[in-house]
Amino acid sequence: MALFGKLEFQGGTMAEKQRIVIVGSSIAGVSAAEGARKQDAEADILLLSQEPFLPYYRLRICEVLDHPETAPQLTLHPPEWYDDLRLRRLQGTVTGVDPAASRVRLADGSCQEYSSLVICTGSQSFVPPIPGIQRPGVHTLWLMQNALELAKVIARSRSIIVIGGGLLGLEAAYHARRAGLQTTIIEKAPLLLANQLDEAGSALFCRRVQSLGIRVETGADILAVTGRDDAPESPARGVRLADGRCLEADMILVSIGVKANMGFLEGSGIRTERRILTDTCMQTNVPGIYAAGDVAQPDGYWFGLWPVSRQQGLVAGSNAAGGKAEFAMNIPPYMINTMETRVAVQGDKGLSEAPGYSLDISLDEERGHYRKLVYRNGILSGFMLVGDTSEFVKLQQAMGKPTASLVGA
Repeated sequence: MALFGKLEFQGGTMAEKQRIVIVGSSIAGVSAAEGARKQDAEADILLLSQEPFLPYYRLRICEVLDHPETAPQLTLHPPEWYDDLRLRRLQGTVTGVDPAASRVRLADGSCQEYSSLVICTGSQSFVPPIPGIQRPGVHTLWLMQNALELAKVIARSRSIIVIGGGLLGLEAAYHARRAGLQTTIIEKAPLLLANQLDEAGSALFCRRVQSLGIRVETGADILAVTGRDDAPESPARGVRLADGRCLEADMILVSIGVKANMGFLEGSGIRTERRILTDTCMQTNVPGIYAAGDVAQPDGYWFGLWPVSRQQGLVAGSNAAGGKAEFAMNIPPYMINTMETRVAVQGDKGLSEAPGYSLDISLDEERGHYRKLVYRNGILSGFMLVGDTSEFVKLQQAMGKPTASLVGA
């Protein structure tokens, strides 16, 4: 995979141009650069990344676990794309932002000045305070470098415990199983994909996971990560559950969620809660400083979805270059393809028993299909599909419309 490096900006003088600095090079950062260039053909745009790789599809990094040679295939764009947009790229870790001086500080002691700043630093893995979680042999997965290192560990291991049953944990478990490891998923919630599916949909999905030879433990609370002996530096050997059971594995992967990557903002005056607060133009409380993607929380909302991060990046980049774009607060559908099955969910999950609600549910255990339509006062307000998602477009178009619109569906 091509590495980040310095590209000399061609043409004009710096003094005549806007200088837009974008911190972070995942989909929000790359989209911000794209949006800025479309708005201003002459701006000097610098894309800063802490990673040495060209920007890549983060959603697909689990493919590297059992096929590390595929890493170069996951790049968002070839190097020529960045050249064509006349973007300068620089590898470096930002350690601080100084709005008064309009500059960011890097770990190597250098500074980069800006006329507008776009923060797209995304998230980092959340590691819970479980006793023993810091033992050698406990891993996290969020960056490409994590995936490449994990691939080496998987190649010499026979078993793995994945803590967390979200999308990334599921994908990691799937590829570990494909690599031949005995694989166990431990999920604290009573269901897999508990935030997306109801009990029946999750149960069907769970059976699909188990059919691939993956052990699933839901409703399981981990008391400690155990080692080969009691010494804190002893390599991890498994986990001890609240019900007294001990499960063993050669390696452990923690994938229970993420937290915003914004520690470098301390003392900057930029308002944050769990993430950076912005308006719908993706601007923070500090004029000229924008945020987009997983690190941003426009008008109090956070989505954590790839298409949303792209849209926010385009808006933030355009506005950083003088535009007047606005982020549309549309809640997108949840769609995944994992464990050799598909899931599509949008709107109301149909868990309310309030008057006016009605459900249309069909379950095909043999084929592994689940379909749930949720109506409120005769209007389609949500749907859930597991296995067969061929009706997705039709159902999405029918959202907010009466039952009659789905005749023959």
